[in-house]
Amino acid sequence: MKHKRKPAQAVFLLYSIIAGLLIGISALALFLIQDRLRAPDSGAASHFRHESEARFDGVIPIEPPIELPDFTLTSKDGVPTGLSDLRGRFALLTFGFTNCPDICPLTLSDFQLVKGLLGDHSEELALVFISVDGSRDEPDVLRNFLAYRKLDEIIGLTGAEADVRAAGAPLGLSFERSGKTSTGSYSVNHTAGSFLLDRRGRWIMRFQFGAPAERIAAELQAMIAISGQPVSD
Repeated sequence: MKHKRKPAQAVFLLYSIIAGLLIGISALALFLIQDRLRAPDSGAASHFRHESEARFDGVIPIEPPIELPDFTLTSKDGVPTGLSDLRGRFALLTFGFTNCPDICPLTLSDFQLVKGLLGDHSEELALVFISVDGSRDEPDVLRNFLAYRKLDEIIGLTGAEADVRAAGAPLGLSFERSGKTSTGSYSVNHTAGSFLLDRRGRWIMRFQFGAPAERIAAELQAMIAISGQPVSD
């Protein structure tokens, strides 16, 4: 009987050793995983933090700059105005509509803040508000809207839907009416934020809605400082 038990005991002992090794390996792997989760590599964490901040700070450089085709819309004073009329200065463009309850007025207020922060260089920046609701925002409506809010320095442009879409297409503009009622009232969902053009009318930077006016002004001040005199071509 003793000779019959020895092989069984040996097999049991071997299985016990293997099981112990597997348990030890699993425990070590679990410890390493938990340790990694508790204390991630500082270099990797720093890289992710900086990458996230760059992605969500609301400022998107357009590199290389994008040449925009000229367009012609109608100003708040009823004068045909095109992209070529803005050349020689930097231009900060945004799209919206006069019945907008929040985003558009806030963006235009930030425009004024940016202008003020530029100080002696404020004349080197054109502020442009392009309506995406031309059927309601006729020139006089646009003019009264800006005057009421004391935003007279802002260039207001309006036009037929097809013309506005063509002007904004290179910038990724999209808009559509929503919530139309039986009385004919409606809102307009549209691309928010603003677009910075250089002195030659090229798109060079995108500012998401909510980007601080101080940050926008700082970007402009740096560009004005290195850009030299306005171009005339």
